[in-house]
Amino acid sequence: MRTTATFLAFGRNDLVSIRRDSLLRMLIVAPFAYAALVRFPVPPLTELLDQRYGVDLVAYYPLIVSFFTVLGQAAILGALAGLLLLDEKDTATLHAVRVTPASLTGFAAYRVTTVIAAVTVYTVVSTSLSGLMAWSTLPGTAAAGLCAGLVAAGVALSMALIADNKVEGMAVVRALGLLLLGLPMLPYFIPTPWEWLFGLLPSYWPAKIYWVAAKGGTLWPYLLIGVAYNAAVLTLLLRGYSRRHFT
Repeated sequence: MRTTATFLAFGRNDLVSIRRDSLLRMLIVAPFAYAALVRFPVPPLTELLDQRYGVDLVAYYPLIVSFFTVLGQAAILGALAGLLLLDEKDTATLHAVRVTPASLTGFAAYRVTTVIAAVTVYTVVSTSLSGLMAWSTLPGTAAAGLCAGLVAAGVALSMALIADNKVEGMAVVRALGLLLLGLPMLPYFIPTPWEWLFGLLPSYWPAKIYWVAAKGGTLWPYLLIGVAYNAAVLTLLLRGYSRRHFT
């Protein structure tokens, strides 16, 4: 019960921060814009390429979806959570938490849990709205969203560790953009076993999970490895964040 009350209190604080900041409000709706970018241009583009050049874009639908509505969610919502952490730093929220019944550990748990949950939900919803997802891949999409949520939490903590303010935080996100969105797409074109080299990138695993799900492959090995690896990375970032802000 105390944990629930703590989470509700932190949630109300987040809503206040989002209401008063136009950038944060924009980031809340941005994932649905990603879904629109997939849903409306891609089908006519598929038809055009097939008729004029004989190119089958359908074969690349898993790649397109993983870029926009899986990793895209991790990038946007991770940035949102990171900006909230930096806002809490500016407003000395962490110092205020110290004198309340809520613990700093509980605060960290709240931030990580809500990011993971939000990314999972946004991934499933926006991928469904994209019009390119077969309903049979829904469990795999949720699994990819869960792994992407761990990536997003890592992005948020990286921003809080590296940046001192929101401007620097956005610069960190832009610097991470290639690692988050660009490089993880390359393994789609690279045969096994060379693609495993990209497994060092945390964001490779959500994309890979979705690709396997879209092709009807065996999902659980990639889910286990992806979650375990991203959880380990997140644990290291949490320790760094705790040492910097909680001691």
